[in-house]
This record gives sequence, structure tokens and C-alpha cells, in this order.
Amino acid sequence: MTYREYMRGDEVTLGVAPTGYRYSTDENDDLPVTPESVATQVYESAALGATVARLHGRDADGEPDPSRLPAFGRAVREQCGRDVLIEYAAGPDAPLGDFLGALDGEPTPDLATVRLGPTQSGYRSVSGTSRRDTEQLVEAVLDRGITPNLLLTGGTDCHELARLGEQLPDRPVVTLLFGAPSGAVGTPLSLLALLDAVPESAHCFVRATGPNQYPLTAMAFFMGAHPVVGMADNLFFDPDTPVERNAQLVRTVAQLTQRSLRSLATARSARRQLSVPVAATEGNDVEA
Repeated sequence: MTYREYMRGDEVTLGVAPTGYRYSTDENDDLPVTPESVATQVYESAALGATVARLHGRDADGEPDPSRLPAFGRAVREQCGRDVLIEYAAGPDAPLGDFLGALDGEPTPDLATVRLGPTQSGYRSVSGTSRRDTEQLVEAVLDRGITPNLLLTGGTDCHELARLGEQLPDRPVVTLLFGAPSGAVGTPLSLLALLDAVPESAHCFVRATGPNQYPLTAMAFFMGAHPVVGMADNLFFDPDTPVERNAQLVRTVAQLTQRSLRSLATARSARRQLSVPVAATEGNDVEA
């Protein structure tokens, strides 16, 4: 992930995060919180060029529930087939067992988010997550044939990324998130600093919350990174204009790509870029 990749005109992997764990319909009535509504909005986003869908699970009341991830994954797979790569994610307080149980459900996701921080690194800790926990989660994800997507929310997480070292694939998948609680502030300088800390070999996604979403993902695009947008991070275009569909946010980035004379990656090329194993054809033991 470098500026050279942009100058070469490399393909852009566009991701959509249709719903997360922080927001509810109290903030925006149009936030999708059911498997069917999320799948429909992922389908709309895929029609505009999004090839990675980052999913969170929610229960019947719309509350975050990682055990419901397979239901959301099935709904997306039914509507989008293999044209979209599925990524499972859970909030930082979600029980690890629930998340691993979701990874063992059907369908098996293509990617799984592994949050690298904050971690317990000494006597005074800010989280119950230890470095050993992170190592075991990465190992569990890889053992399941799933590609880990390493989520960094601040500068200290870069140390954890470097420390994992040989445990990771040759081209690790990394996501930088700006504006998260206790994370890096959403500013251009923060973006440049963290992009500089990410290994050049990494496939780097960038997310940002609220009004920072478009400017920071657009800036990252010109630095060779790949944008992820959606209502998981941004519910309003401005204080008086709520987002109605995830496709509205995806369209703005897709248009940026087109105006820059670059191509959006297809699901096939995205799998190759992200080192995602190719799924076996149904009813056939031979890989597609």
C-alpha cells in the first residue's frame, strides 16, 4: 500500500459497512438492522462496485448480537452470491466465544475482523484483552481458512501489528479506523501517520466516522489505500441530512474512482488481492 499503487492505476477494493454496533435506529430510522434489510443494501452497494461487506449481527430488537452473524451472512449470500466477500465483525465487548461460534456457522465468512487494541500490556491496563488473546484469535481465524482483517484504531496498535510478525500472511489485510472511542482523531495528519506505519506489503482499508468519512477515505484512496464506507460509521451527510441508504455513501466513492480513471476490483480480483481462499464449487470437491 503506497502512493505508487495509485500512480500505477491499481484496482481499488471498495468495502461497505452497512451496520455496526454503536448506532441504533434512535439516531437514524433508516439504519438497517435486520438480515434482510442489510442484505438488500449490500446488494445495492455491490451494484455500484462494492465487493467486501463488513457485517455485524443484531438481534430481533436491533441490538448488537455477534451470535446472529451467520443469519446476516446467509441473507447476503442469498442475495449477492459470490459477487461479495463477507467479513464478520463484533464490538470490542463481545464475548470471544460468541464470535468464534459465528465463524463456525454457515456460511463461513471470507474475512474476520481482529481488533488489535487496546490491549493489556502491563500492570496498568485499559482493556481485558491480552496480547495472548489476540494471538490466539488470529490463529483461530487462520485455522478456519478465514483471512484476518486487523483493525487498528490508534498508533499503539501499530506495535501490536508489528509484534504479530510471522504469524500473519505475507500480505496482511489491515483496516485503519479513525474517530473510534479512545482511538486516533479523524484528521489528515493522523491518517498520514498511521498509513506510514502500515507495512508496504499490506492491503490497507481505511474507515472514518461521521463527517470525516468521505474526506479521509478519499485522501487514503490517493495514497494507495482502499475505502470502506457505510452507515456503520456515518449516519448523516450533514447535521440536517440523514443518510437513507448505504448505496448513497458507496456511490460517492465509486464516482471518485471513475473520475480518477481507475477500476474497481471485481469479487474475483478482490479475493486474489486479499489472499482469500477460493470457495469450492457446490457439489464438487474441486476448487473453483
